[in-house]
Amino acid sequence: MHPSAILCLLSGLPAAGKSTLARCLVSALRSRSWPCFVISYDDIILEEAFPSVNDETGSPDEKSSWKLHRQKVLLCLERFLQILNNTPHALYSPIEDDVIWMRFICCLKHKDGQSLSASNNSEILPDSLCMQFLRAPLVVLDDNFYYPSMRYEVFQLARKYCLGFCHVHLDCPLELCLRRNRHRATPLPDDVIIAMSNRIEPPNPNKNSWEKNSLAVTTMDFIKDKDINTIMALFENAMNNPLLPHEDDAGQKEADRICCASSLVHQTDRALRHVVSQAMKTAKDNQASSRNLRSLAEQLHKLKESLLDDLRHGHLRGRGFNLRSMDEVVIEATELFERETMNIVSSD
Repeated sequence: MHPSAILCLLSGLPAAGKSTLARCLVSALRSRSWPCFVISYDDIILEEAFPSVNDETGSPDEKSSWKLHRQKVLLCLERFLQILNNTPHALYSPIEDDVIWMRFICCLKHKDGQSLSASNNSEILPDSLCMQFLRAPLVVLDDNFYYPSMRYEVFQLARKYCLGFCHVHLDCPLELCLRRNRHRATPLPDDVIIAMSNRIEPPNPNKNSWEKNSLAVTTMDFIKDKDINTIMALFENAMNNPLLPHEDDAGQKEADRICCASSLVHQTDRALRHVVSQAMKTAKDNQASSRNLRSLAEQLHKLKESLLDDLRHGHLRGRGFNLRSMDEVVIEATELFERETMNIVSSD
């Protein structure tokens, strides 16, 4: 039994070639009479929702707005999948007049993939999508998806509706991405791309079994025919092996918990490294001796590892955080680390 749709993630740095690859895939899929929809996060998420520089230096309000917009895109995607699957209108009303939903629909209508008929920009008529596709339509999600947790949210959605799922990561050298970006009509600051390159995590099936249907494509110059053929085979595999529904068993819950904990520790570690770097810089600027600098570095390293170990065991200095968002935990852990770092610096 084939799924009602296949979700494919395109990940990689800005200017790595994701949108170019998406256009190539649409052309290749059309030649095979395979319907395709392309959803570009950049076309949907409002510009003001993005943090000013990156998610480590942006303010808590900026981070919250950015995360909220991403969650709305997921909600829109789920609504769209319900329409494709002829599922009851469970998600129709809550986002009926939402600007993100309107941008989502415009993105679907204006991309080079399968065209949609709609009464207006804010509403897809279910009848317009109740056609019998000869093959399960491809839904390509074009975004950076730099953390596994971002990709896992889409995987969970695919599993919920028993869809096909796959992931194509675009591997492009940082310097080439920076050069390409500078020639764009609205280039991103170099600092944004550099910061993202330091935290992006390519798919790792050995660590995350749910990423087994993934591949990496090198995009240093142009998209090669052999790459397109390899990706087509990936699509076929996703179509022939849809995800099974999530069973509410202890093993799966533990796998989900480990995935979330790993992402939480990773994000917190990067934030704490920034605090350590700033503390060491301040100490150097204050002309601390080499001996004191070594001592400070050792103390901060032990403090950081102690706090990260807390997170690995599901608490923060003895207090649990099961009902709080990941961003909130990262922010609190960072603030706690800053206070404890200040105590160490003050005592020296």
